[in-house]
Amino acid sequence: MKMGAIPRMTAGLVSLAVMLLLAADMLLGLFPNEAQTRKEINTRLAYGLATQVAALLQRRDWAAVEQSLQAVKSGTEGLESLALRRADGRILAQAGAHPASWSGGGSMLALHVTVPLRSAGADWGQLEVAYRAAGLKDVPTWLFSGPARLLLLFSAVASLAYYLYLRRMLEHLDPGSAVPDRVRNAFDTLVEGVMVVDLQGRILLVNKALDALRPPGDDRSLIGLRAQALEWLQPAEAGADRAPWLTTMHKVQPARALRFVVLSPDQAKPLAHVTLNCSTLADEQGGLRGCLISLGDVTELELSHQQLMDVLADLAMSKKELVEKNEALELLANHDPLSGCLNRRAFFELGQALFERATYDHSPLVCVMADIDHFKNINDTYGHGVGDQAIQRFAALLRQLVRPGDLLGRYGGEEFCLVLPGADLERGRRLAEMMRKAVSENNGAGLDPGAALAMSASFGVTALRAGVKDLAALIDRADHAMYRAKRAGRNRVVLDDETATASPATVEPIFETLDELQAAAAAAREPRDHDLPLLTTVVMPGPALKDLP
Repeated sequence: MKMGAIPRMTAGLVSLAVMLLLAADMLLGLFPNEAQTRKEINTRLAYGLATQVAALLQRRDWAAVEQSLQAVKSGTEGLESLALRRADGRILAQAGAHPASWSGGGSMLALHVTVPLRSAGADWGQLEVAYRAAGLKDVPTWLFSGPARLLLLFSAVASLAYYLYLRRMLEHLDPGSAVPDRVRNAFDTLVEGVMVVDLQGRILLVNKALDALRPPGDDRSLIGLRAQALEWLQPAEAGADRAPWLTTMHKVQPARALRFVVLSPDQAKPLAHVTLNCSTLADEQGGLRGCLISLGDVTELELSHQQLMDVLADLAMSKKELVEKNEALELLANHDPLSGCLNRRAFFELGQALFERATYDHSPLVCVMADIDHFKNINDTYGHGVGDQAIQRFAALLRQLVRPGDLLGRYGGEEFCLVLPGADLERGRRLAEMMRKAVSENNGAGLDPGAALAMSASFGVTALRAGVKDLAALIDRADHAMYRAKRAGRNRVVLDDETATASPATVEPIFETLDELQAAAAAAREPRDHDLPLLTTVVMPGPALKDLP
């Protein structure tokens, strides 16, 4: 594993400090000398033993001398051998293999102590003590000795202190000074903004194009700052990665075409739109060294895109308005402005299509003609304004009872015509009766203040059968049936080809109350399997009953 720059510098500084301490110890003796201290201890031990042996020699107790030497040998760690030697060189008593261990007296690895013994003012002999030389098995003991522990503690504390100090101070140094001028000049020729960061995201280099993207008033040096701390460089979308270069270095995977914005100093509005790209930088051995960030200014493209979106939005709004106006024009062209029902031209166009469809697939079709009774008297008595209100109320009552797909048109004056696809004659009769009853029960006290108007209507019903050539012929049959209802006394429903006139007294009542009538009308508007509408028509909304005076 390759060490970073700061750990390598820390290790070098700690090693240098330890070497300086050791050199100072050699010159000035800063640390206690373990070997010298041990030698002094062993010498004192030997002199103490010599005093004890001298007392035993005065008593000529050779056995006690031998026992004392053996006891000291077995009880002293690191002691190789002891011997009592006379002045003539003869060994009187010993413990351990003394001749063999004492033969290395000249070795630097062995520690020998000699204590002279005197008797009657003359040299009697000497006490010889041989200590074992330090070997590899004594290394752990040395490592845990005082000087070694001091060095280890100093190294640990110095490593931590140097590491924190270097890490802090390198942030204040100029990382850009390590970039050659030729590299900097090459980056300055690029049109896109370029920024190079290290593994921690600190900026090592920026070119002139990136400096030009910065908001006005921000004159601080970017070198050494962390790129993720630049407040004016933010992702264009909320929740996007704030520092994609760190993610790129972590995953070792480039990032392309990320949308960022350059904000104003108060971060209130974007000054520029940029696309940000990130790619990793490696050294000659392939080790990751940092990240190259490029920022392309796409402000003009973004503005053009926004203008295009605004134009498209305006076009969509204009298209919607045009469609609405076309629909309004179509309603005006196909509907009677007074009643809101289809006008005669549109009614015949749509009704002829229903007629041809019913003729082609032999499906049922019913036509109903309706006319307001004594309408001329209403105009003569109350005026044409009340007459127009009567037509509006009459049309509103009819519209409430037709299904989607049924055609309702103003045939002329106070006459209205209905085409009911998918309905048989009985269905048409029941619907006409519902309409007749609704008209007779909903005229109220008059349409105009002070007018006491009682309105009724007559209906003629016919069904498609063989021999009817076109819609006009079918309407003509329903019209004849309606005039028979007029001649029979008005306010009634007459079926085509009936010789007897159905009057309100003879017609079987279908509904007892108005609520039952309206519920049946709602049910009639629901499509059934046998009378599904063949064509859906749009009826211009006219005044509802509640809107009429």
